[in-house]
Amino acid sequence: MERVIQLITQVGGIDSMNPDANIYEAGFSSVRVLELLLALEEEFGVSIPDKEFMVARTPQQISGLIDSLRERQMA
Repeated sequence: MERVIQLITQVGGIDSMNPDANIYEAGFSSVRVLELLLALEEEFGVSIPDKEFMVARTPQQISGLIDSLRERQMA
């Protein structure tokens, strides 16, 4: 989760992010969300489906999604 938060703050140009805070309420535009999606896919080596990513709105949810995708890829 810590690395997810780091990427969110880097891509979003924000100082900090609470694990339960909504990235859209933190000021992410659709362009920034796309940049974040690409950064997360590169960092964690997963392909994140758009539909699943769009419902993951907090660092906690995004981290859980990445964990789930990694488990699915290993199975």
